[in-house]
Amino acid sequence: MMPYLFKIGSFELRVYSLMFIIGLILTIYFARRRAKSLGVKPEIIENIIIVTFICALIGGRLYYVFLKWDFYGNHFSEILAIWHGGLAIHGGVIGGALGAALYSWRLKMKTMFTGDIIAPFLLFSQGLGRMGNFANGEAHGVPTITPPDIIFRLKPAFTDFWNAALSHLGLSGAPENVSRISGMIAEGTVTVPFEGKQYVLREYVPWGISFTSKYMPPAYMDFGTLPVHPTFFYEMILNFIGAAVLYYFWRKDNWISSGGIFGLYLIFYGLIRAFVTVFRADDLMVGFLRAPHLASLGFIAVGVFLLVRGIGIERSRAAGVKA
Repeated sequence: MMPYLFKIGSFELRVYSLMFIIGLILTIYFARRRAKSLGVKPEIIENIIIVTFICALIGGRLYYVFLKWDFYGNHFSEILAIWHGGLAIHGGVIGGALGAALYSWRLKMKTMFTGDIIAPFLLFSQGLGRMGNFANGEAHGVPTITPPDIIFRLKPAFTDFWNAALSHLGLSGAPENVSRISGMIAEGTVTVPFEGKQYVLREYVPWGISFTSKYMPPAYMDFGTLPVHPTFFYEMILNFIGAAVLYYFWRKDNWISSGGIFGLYLIFYGLIRAFVTVFRADDLMVGFLRAPHLASLGFIAVGVFLLVRGIGIERSRAAGVKA
């Protein structure tokens, strides 16, 4: 997949950037229409969305830099170089939520109105963003030859297992050498000793995606042409399903500004990312735990609170209408 649609001189229209733009436009379009139907000036919600988007970019970068301070602490000039990559979605959600809350307060708007009115399209846009990850060959999973017992662990074991596999097979981490593993598997059974057990390398799922050296994407640099779990598609599909559920509630007036829809968003995305992250090969870490797991737990906890609160508000409104 090409990381850009076309290139003119030094200008590139990158797929990742285009997905962000499309998501932003769709969010503004639908939020403006919904705000107008509820008697709120569309221009107000549009301004809040733009501020939210900018704060999300800042939050996503700060979160990533903080968890990668061992690198950025020695390379200060790279902190602002977001074109080199390095945005974390959890930090983006936190930054965007804080920006939306503060700006909504300044405009004397209910914070939960903003959260509820953009939640379905926020999740949909995140799904679009994963298409950009696919185009860049990044945010990829581990090779599909990885045994499930290595993948499904609370404490990540893949890096140690992979280093043990390369050492056992006498291969360096260079992508052209890693690519040879496919041929080894085709010729016969390949086992790797790890933690006192023998693990077999084979194609555990048939839907892995391979990347070539044409654009030198991160997935190729990490694992050569070995098929990897398409984690960008896992998350994209789940995000789109979640967005459809949120959209169902978004169309009901009683749910807007209750906080329930935004609470559902936090729950859905927390669960989605907690699941997808076990397949990821490049997630941020906090000690021996994956940072997305810790952040997702926080999202789910806040989301449950907002959802329960929102259900109460929605029922009160419904009862008021019936009365």
